[in-house]
This record gives sequence, structure tokens and C-alpha cells, in this order.
Amino acid sequence: TQSALAKERRELRQARRESDMDTIPKGVGKLYDDPMPEGGQRQLAGDFKGVGAQSMDVPEWKKASFGGNKASYGKRTSLTIQEQRKSLPIYKLREQLVQAISDNQVLIVIGETGSGKTTQMTQYLAESGYIVRGRVGCTQPRRVAAMSVAKRVSEEFGCRLGQEV
Repeated sequence: TQSALAKERRELRQARRESDMDTIPKGVGKLYDDPMPEGGQRQLAGDFKGVGAQSMDVPEWKKASFGGNKASYGKRTSLTIQEQRKSLPIYKLREQLVQAISDNQVLIVIGETGSGKTTQMTQYLAESGYIVRGRVGCTQPRRVAAMSVAKRVSEEFGCRLGQEV
């Protein structure tokens, strides 16, 4: 009958899983030294490191793109927040940007990552008096990005997160 066949298949799958589990080395995650090993069976879990792991050959294009083994995920600096703001590329264009925003209904700003488009332009607008007329908004594609931008802007603006920013 059909239920007998299903039961038989289930038992075969279970037996196959159990035999697969028996072939996996036990205790690989911890350093283990059996005090009474049977002849020639003494092995440390460290001997299994890298078993089944893929090789670590990184293509040349990836090394060039991500800096190889010395990838950088941000800068540590001893500059004050004001000095950091003044060192950004967008700082030199501050007056021109504010003037362009007041002259145009729509303005598209294109710049390199880290040039200050998101964090600085909102502050330039606030400092120029745009917050008196309403709110200055800045959108981000994900909530985490929006929260980190808001945190940075509130630190630079000198207010508590959730109050003015």
C-alpha cells in the first residue's frame, strides 16, 4: 500500500541521515584530547581545521577593489568635528549650493561617496534658515542607514538625536 511505501522511504531517509551523521567528526569546535585513545586514533580538533573549507584564493580584481587583506572600513581621525566638516569636498561649495537651492525648485547633486552630500547639505540648509519655513528632509534606502546618518548629523549639529534631528 501507499502508506507502507511512504514508511519505508521515511525509514531509508532516516537511516541515510544517521549514517551521514556518523561520518562527521565529533567535537570539531573544541580542542579535545582523548586521554585513553584506541590505537592510532588520537586526534585533536585542531587537526580538522579547514576540512571542507574552500581555498582562500582571492581574484586579483577583488584584491584591487577591496584592498586585499588590508581592507579599510572607515577612517579614524584626530580632527574635531568642525575640522572634519571643513575638510569635506562639499564645504568649498557651500555658498554656491545654498544659492542654487534657493534659485531652483529641483536640484540634483552628484558627488563621490563620503563627500558630505547627505550629512552636510541638510546642515547647510538648516544654518541658512530653511528650518524656519518647515522641515529639511533627507531620505535613505534603509532604516539602518537613516539612523546612522541621523546620529552623525545630530552629533555635528550639537543636539540630541530625536529632538531637532
